[in-house]
Amino acid sequence: MLSTLGRCRGITRKEIVLVLLIAAALTIYVSSLVRHRMNDALQDQASADLERIASALHQYKLDNLRYPSPDQGLFALLESPALEPLPANWSGPYVNRASLLRDPWKRDYLYHSSDSPPSFSLSTLGADGEPGGTEANSDIVVKFHSDADY
Repeated sequence: MLSTLGRCRGITRKEIVLVLLIAAALTIYVSSLVRHRMNDALQDQASADLERIASALHQYKLDNLRYPSPDQGLFALLESPALEPLPANWSGPYVNRASLLRDPWKRDYLYHSSDSPPSFSLSTLGADGEPGGTEANSDIVVKFHSDADY
């Protein structure tokens, strides 16, 4: 009776290696997709943050007839500045949380402003924190330049 049943064959080493290679390839592919989506989401968040901050800066200017000075910085959107030039009609806070003033990579957004003509620029240097770059490392910049001089 043993001869009719034959011999049971187990899993070979080749088959185990093949399954592991397929699993590793799928893991690498899926992780690269997730990383790419995560980078896109962080870039989108930074762009949305900069637009919200720009809107807050415009509201600050409507109330105070100027943008916060570079020395006052973006913190002037949270609390009335103690540094000159003091805002005459500060009606803030103009943003709802301090964390909005930091990019998704936990660095402060860069802010520059000018009085004549009124203008500002907001930026982040991307994931690497270095100027330039591509994809997740690319800089995001929002600039506003008024034609009117107040």
